Amino acid sequence: MKRFASHFLFLPAYGYLKQYAIETEEGIVVRLFPLTEEIENVEWLPGAIVLLTQNELKEPDTIFSLTNASRNLLITPPSFIDGSCGLMPVYFPNFDTATLLPAAGTRHKLLR
Repeated sequence: MKRFASHFLFLPAYGYLKQYAIETEEGIVVRLFPLTEEIENVEWLPGAIVLLTQNELKEPDTIFSLTNASRNLLITPPSFIDGSCGLMPVYFPNFDTATLLPAAGTRHKLLR
């Protein structure tokens, strides 16, 4: 089990969560929780974490299609997110908080 937190957690079909953490097992998201205080064994990653399905990861244009995704600010995460949702976390270190999009030319990294 690994835990990561970031300024923004992005769910392309739904929007953004601010100051949230994820818990993963074998590279799959099993839980989301608000980061209200410093928690042991949570790795802080400045920027944004995007949650994508395995199919979205295989599509070469997925990263570029984020510009058309919802940019709503969410209060709580969608209820479907659990160990069976199959979402995989992708980290974007350079994230433009004005546009809520990865900065041009940003490399991304699958979190495992």
